[in-house]
Amino acid sequence: MGGSGGLRPGLGLKARFALWLVLFVPAMMLAAYLYFSRHEQAALAGEILLRGRTICSGLASGAEEALVTGDDLALAKLVVDAKTRNPGVIFCSVTDSLGVIWAHTDLSLVGTPESVPPGARRKEGTSGDILEYRTKQGVEVFDIFHPVAVGGKAIGRARVAVSRESIRLAIARARRGLALVTLGIMILGLAGMLLMVSLVVGPLGRITADIEAIGNGDLDRQIKTGRRDEVGKIALAARSMAAKLKVARERLIEQERIKRELQIARDIQTALLPAAVPARPGLRMASRYRAAAEVGGDYYDFIDAGRGRLGIVVADVSGKGVGGSMVMTMLRSIIRLEGARSGSPRELVGSVHAALRRDIPEDMFVTLFYALLEPEAGRLRCCCAGHNPAYLFRPKPERLLTLKPAGQPLGVSFADEGAFLERLKEETAEFKPGDVLVAYTDGVSEAVNPQGEQFGEIRLEAVIRGAGGKGPLALADELSARLDEFTAGRAQADDITFVVAQRTPMEKGS
Repeated sequence: MGGSGGLRPGLGLKARFALWLVLFVPAMMLAAYLYFSRHEQAALAGEILLRGRTICSGLASGAEEALVTGDDLALAKLVVDAKTRNPGVIFCSVTDSLGVIWAHTDLSLVGTPESVPPGARRKEGTSGDILEYRTKQGVEVFDIFHPVAVGGKAIGRARVAVSRESIRLAIARARRGLALVTLGIMILGLAGMLLMVSLVVGPLGRITADIEAIGNGDLDRQIKTGRRDEVGKIALAARSMAAKLKVARERLIEQERIKRELQIARDIQTALLPAAVPARPGLRMASRYRAAAEVGGDYYDFIDAGRGRLGIVVADVSGKGVGGSMVMTMLRSIIRLEGARSGSPRELVGSVHAALRRDIPEDMFVTLFYALLEPEAGRLRCCCAGHNPAYLFRPKPERLLTLKPAGQPLGVSFADEGAFLERLKEETAEFKPGDVLVAYTDGVSEAVNPQGEQFGEIRLEAVIRGAGGKGPLALADELSARLDEFTAGRAQADDITFVVAQRTPMEKGS
């Protein structure tokens, strides 16, 4: 689809504004032109009528004495002067009270009765003293009448016919001027508004192109504008959006990298754990491993130590991800190599520390509990390198012993081999039929419920006391159930790992 989001091609904002202006501005100017033209026409008509009335009134005033005395020469001079002195006047006349013409600019009508052309009509808005009609020659006329009165008594009337042609010519001139002014204003207005549109829409077009480039993945695109108005705010928002998108993309890439790394680590960890619990004379065993959402670094294993002996190791690598899995791989290889040839747990744990110390990263370490079970001898020997204590449950009489000989974590760089062995202690305990060994990681005791409370050693010890005499499988199932009940579905923050080993009577001939 491209950066436009699948929109069909259409007119751009600048073209839309320009088209709108080209249509709207001329329409508005045309409406203004028509309005002012009609207004001008009405104004000119009023001016002509006012002038005609003034001429007619003056003629009536001048004819008062001459009409009383019957001075037809004076009257004739008055009508001729009224016509010649006032362009646009078609004719002037003075009649007596009987409607007989005493003076007229057309001498042939003197002495005849005054008449009104057919088709003449009273002009709207007047009291009947103005008629309008069209002559045989096609001239439009305002016919204005004014009484000639002496002492308040009408003795005749004056009449002036004014051509409307002057109005038409004046209106034509006014319209031409108005059209030129309108055209000029329209051109200047269009030019100015198009300039404003370019100033506004031009930067918007560039910002739109920049945003499309950002949408296509170019998050380093620079949006440049020196404006401080709304356009500048849009550019600033687009820059901020691009910066946030870049951060979000980097976070997503990092999350995907971590996700892949954790999956690799989880696959490695799963491959390192025992596929099944080994069957050994004099022993019954069970184990549980539950991975957290992230790789927690737990590791357990069963080591064939030879001569009927079995080593059980439970460890926790401090590092996460692929790095922790690689350390776990080294740990597994070293323990399996040293398990068969080491005479004691202390010797094995010391060898593991020496090997890890050379290669493990400085910010990583390993806690470990290692027990060497000797069913034929009826004993176990163990070492604890900074790990959680193990429990030894004796059913008859019921006792719960804590196994935690002193020792530092493995791989700590500041503890050389001599210092590490000096602090590392080994503990020996009887391991009689019915006795149960429970070794675990901190994911068990530090499991958290929705209220933020940890499962703790007290609850763990209670579960061991309650189910220790039921066998390894029953104890493992009971502990798993109590952990599920306690956490109530809350996501676990660490791996949960534990191993249960019970001493059973040795069969004859085994």
